[in-house]
Amino acid sequence: MESGNIIELKDVRVKKGLNTVLRDVNLKMKKGECVAVVGTAGSGKTTLGQVASGLIKPNEGQVKMTPGMSAYFVAQQDDFFNKTKLNLTYYSQRYEYSDANDAIPLVGGWLNEMADSMDGADRKEDVFRMMNIEPLLSRNLMQLSNGERKRTQIALSLLSNAHLYVLDQPFLGLDTATRVVLRDTLRTLKEKGISLLIICGAREVPDFADRVLSLDAGVFTEEMPTAAYIERERSKKEEDFHLDETELPLLYEHPEYGFVVRMRNVHVTMGGETLLSDINWEVKDHERWLLSGHNGSGKSTLLSLITADNPQAYANDIALFGKQRGSGESIWEIKKKIGFVSPELHLYFLRQTKLVNSSRSSMFDLPCMHALVSGFNDQIGFSSEPTNYEVNVAQAWLSALHLDYLANKNFCEISLGEQRMVLLIRALLKNPPLLILDEPCQGIDYEQSRRIVNMLDAICSKLNNTLIYVSHSPDEIPTCITHRLELKNGRQVS
Repeated sequence: MESGNIIELKDVRVKKGLNTVLRDVNLKMKKGECVAVVGTAGSGKTTLGQVASGLIKPNEGQVKMTPGMSAYFVAQQDDFFNKTKLNLTYYSQRYEYSDANDAIPLVGGWLNEMADSMDGADRKEDVFRMMNIEPLLSRNLMQLSNGERKRTQIALSLLSNAHLYVLDQPFLGLDTATRVVLRDTLRTLKEKGISLLIICGAREVPDFADRVLSLDAGVFTEEMPTAAYIERERSKKEEDFHLDETELPLLYEHPEYGFVVRMRNVHVTMGGETLLSDINWEVKDHERWLLSGHNGSGKSTLLSLITADNPQAYANDIALFGKQRGSGESIWEIKKKIGFVSPELHLYFLRQTKLVNSSRSSMFDLPCMHALVSGFNDQIGFSSEPTNYEVNVAQAWLSALHLDYLANKNFCEISLGEQRMVLLIRALLKNPPLLILDEPCQGIDYEQSRRIVNMLDAICSKLNNTLIYVSHSPDEIPTCITHRLELKNGRQVS
């Protein structure tokens, strides 16, 4: 091993089943160096990070780390659910409060316990301050929003005092202010001589990285200085996306409801904590709303009242699709009119397919096609063979987004970015009158996310769908947005 290097990968090859995920990969990192790795979904980035951090061993090749040095892998998805000791059997359970919630660890107690076990007690105050953890210390792990979970996950990693941090999409789900905080934190680590391997999107490469490596189909195809790479990405021209109505099925107009969502003085509490207060909101037919707010502002809770996942909807003055909630309609009649995707739904799919629940010994081979067509009946997965009609609709969507290759794969075999694409199509394929898309481009490469945004613009312009859209990234907001609702600490501010 060359002097000054913290880690070397030499001729590394990794196979998963019959697929070669990494092939003849060579990488050297110096102590205190920051390397960014970019690439499309399914290119092998996560596997590379797992190899570099020692989580998996390559089938061929060598991985050498300087003796006495340690690595820590920060995954895209946390495993907090395993800490709760809950048997989560249905998606909406996370919005229900019972005595079982009292047994879920509080963020403060759990992080303090982990700090002691990781010899990080002397660093925890600095870590909590850097990642703004103090407001979360009295919350339980299941109450955290997507962005709050990411902050907590990164805070946990920083307690480890590792010499090399491998971060897989660390900016996912973070609001703009928290992204700035994380970038400053990572910059500080680098200045202290900590090595960083950051797997991220092309537009998220930090300017303090020393170089950028592009991974494609398991092979490094390019290496560039960071400044040159960032300048090239900024100067790229976007390609317009034109939707041909003949490409997709179910392109029909929806009935007029007058209003799709109406809330009056809505108030939601859980475990004595106020999550929403005095919400008054009306979404009329064909309007397209941007729902914004910092991490933990109440966006997910607000959406759960619309998607029929939160039982407190019945205790509030809420009307959907022109009818008052509780007037006799079932939750399945409501869900039939809604296409929905969110980071939390993705996590639930992962648990059901045994990908993030370590208490289960094997993976459930859920075919991507079954995951897609489960959207027709608003199920998690699918228990019977899909019909030819359902398969044809799903295949048409895959073809429109150039994802035909996913049709014969299992959900657990594809990358997290590809999984998110599958769940987005799942929300779209029944052409519902209301689309609720919560961070739909999270974890998807920039080119594909722009294609999705342009596609949504095309769909809304042709069909006049009603849309509620959540995103922290200005690049991922469709131009069709006509209205905006901003939340702050559970209250609407605009």
